Amino acid sequence: MKFRDAKPEELALRSRRLRALTPRQLAIQKRDNAIQKLLNEIAVGPMSAIKKVELEEGEKLATIRLVIARHLKAHPAQIQMGVRSGSIYLSRTKIPGGGGGRPPKKA
Repeated sequence: MKFRDAKPEELALRSRRLRALTPRQLAIQKRDNAIQKLLNEIAVGPMSAIKKVELEEGEKLATIRLVIARHLKAHPAQIQMGVRSGSIYLSRTKIPGGGGGRPPKKA
């Protein structure tokens, strides 16, 4: 064991170099930015506008649906989402042909 005098500069916080993002993180960031931009377009557009999200090669419907749902929950505008035949539809009004989901539980 050794003992020595320490200098205050040794205890000062050092600036950290940020690690570069991986290609997967960059792809997720790009996708999230595109979804946020789309939601903002819908929020300021006409009430009757409906946007269709078509999947690209390698994308899964369930994954994209969950990501959009997460963004919808955080977005201040009330935007409706519907999934029909492998595509996702977004609108500020009710999506036609929805069927209303599950019937309410009876007590």
